Amino acid sequence: MRKVYTIQKFEQIHNDIYFSLHDSEQAIQIQPTGQVIVDSDNMAFIYIVEEDGVYSYLSFPQTIWAALLQIAQNKRDPFLAPNLLLPNFAEELEYLLWNIQDNENYGKEFVQAVGEEFAAIYLD
Repeated sequence: MRKVYTIQKFEQIHNDIYFSLHDSEQAIQIQPTGQVIVDSDNMAFIYIVEEDGVYSYLSFPQTIWAALLQIAQNKRDPFLAPNLLLPNFAEELEYLLWNIQDNENYGKEFVQAVGEEFAAIYLD
């Protein structure tokens, strides 16, 4: 069964963003896949990881989107604390943001929320 790990918080160290999971999930053994998708029903961006031969999800809820905006603006891949690089995150996120803009297939509420949170990207 696929596991979903929700990102709880983030911090910026120098120019890099570090995401953190709940303390009880810190010891998970995952491998990044370099793919980002959306879960518009739960208002989240999802980074796919491999865990024990199956795919699991890192969920980035709306409460974390300010960090995603920084990633999109700086075009720098983030880390999952303590030091796991999430490769291809920035590129995949940028692609999704442009695809979501005015695209009702993602659901009106999700499109509106993304448009508001990431307005700076669309204005560039």
